[in-house]
Amino acid sequence: MSRTYHVLIVCADGAATSTMALVALREGFEDKGLSVDLSQGRVADIALTVEHGNYDAIISTAGTDLDLPRDIPIFSGIPFLTGIGKEQLLEEIIKTVQK
Repeated sequence: MSRTYHVLIVCADGAATSTMALVALREGFEDKGLSVDLSQGRVADIALTVEHGNYDAIISTAGTDLDLPRDIPIFSGIPFLTGIGKEQLLEEIIKTVQK
């Protein structure tokens, strides 16, 4: 049975840009045949969300200078919004969570 990866996607309000990034991530993981559990949230709530979750990576469309209670890899989600560097970012995220 393959492992399910857990990724948190955050933006300023937890809805608009994080949804765009979530859709791109879901499609990217599915295209690679990987199982992923994606969660959305607000940057303002990230410390509490991370404290109560078990995430392999965090994608933020609102900056990557986040104060987290644990050491979790953080990636800028901007390439998922612009399309520029999207495939490279997806590969980097997958490589990181598979470690």
